[in-house]
Amino acid sequence: MTDTDPAESVARSLLGTKWKPRVIHALATTSRLGFGDLQRELEGVSSKVLAANLDDLLEHDVITRDVVRENPRRVEYELTAAGHDLYAILESMAEWDERYVEGEGFPRVLLADDDHRLLEMYTLWLSADYDVVTANNGREALTLLDDSIAVAILDRNMPELTGEEVATAIRESGQTTPLAFLTAAQVSPTDVSLPADRLLRKPVRKDELRAAIEDVRALTDQSPIGRAVDARRHRLEFVEHHLGSSVTGTDAYEQARTELEAIEEERAADLEKRQPWRRYLAAGIATSAGETEPDSPGDSNARE
Repeated sequence: MTDTDPAESVARSLLGTKWKPRVIHALATTSRLGFGDLQRELEGVSSKVLAANLDDLLEHDVITRDVVRENPRRVEYELTAAGHDLYAILESMAEWDERYVEGEGFPRVLLADDDHRLLEMYTLWLSADYDVVTANNGREALTLLDDSIAVAILDRNMPELTGEEVATAIRESGQTTPLAFLTAAQVSPTDVSLPADRLLRKPVRKDELRAAIEDVRALTDQSPIGRAVDARRHRLEFVEHHLGSSVTGTDAYEQARTELEAIEEERAADLEKRQPWRRYLAAGIATSAGETEPDSPGDSNARE
């Protein structure tokens, strides 16, 4: 760990100017550029100012300068490894802007469990990357579940209202908050029908909890039917993982599988309707795989 004051670093001095970050960005996104190319990319910069900035970046090995033609003379500039590392810093700064200036800060996660010790532990695990709010029972969780909540993690068996009752209530209200259930109960074949995007069996590990949160957060980018397919697939895999392959012969599992297949067919039909090119793409893939129609008898005789 260096003792250099970050506020006095060379990197800060380079990135804290008007034109050097723009030069780095232009070269990172378009590779090699000549002097005139850079001047066109950096609208408003004079030749004298651009030359001075390029000299500074060359001095600190942020860029290279290559003569690619002598007559007429042409030089091109390109980022070095150090330059690409500085560009990574610029990208991190842009992400900071997106999160804290343009966005709404940390994603808000609701944790609901009547075990205070577990709530404290989960909050400790997540507080570095999420804005965590907690509830000790189902009714309190339902009160907190507004549009500001990015993900809800609900204990399945809570006092006053169970996790299932909370999930049903928010779905009936039209709210689409992604949610996961924490369950300490024995896994049952009927769990394939639980109204949750993810199921987690206690005791849950830190990495498992964080992965589930990111999984369900990503569901907000899917269509409602895509989300329904994803949740059903997960629940089928969950019960099969915990109960073994024998669960596939139960009525609950077979019914859920049938429902999933119906939804997948509906999804495929919807995609084909909205994006008809998919049908031709699929036909091309089938043909390249050798799935062509059999030759007619006439064709066969002709070859003989």
